[in-house]
Amino acid sequence: MGTIGGGTQLASQAACLNLLGVKGANLESPGRNSQTLARIVAGSVLAGEISLMSALAAGQLVKSHMKYNRSSQNVAASLENGSSCQEQGNQIGSSTEHNLKSSE
Repeated sequence: MGTIGGGTQLASQAACLNLLGVKGANLESPGRNSQTLARIVAGSVLAGEISLMSALAAGQLVKSHMKYNRSSQNVAASLENGSSCQEQGNQIGSSTEHNLKSSE
């Protein structure tokens, strides 16, 4: 994790590092700012992973992806027709199994 040199002198990067209180070198304890930044990044990633796992466990991840997927009109139409995410998943799984068996 870098808190000195390179892109840390760019305005947006410097502002973010200042906001986190880790810009530049720590004169009292060399490396402390980069360690602190690494802990902040690790904590943020961990929070994102926990959020992802809870959405998966609650069944919300697939549902929200199916609901907000703007790249496929068929998905939106099938949701409007009352097809559940589970039914769609089963259909996708069946067609995948069929394609795999056909290719053997």
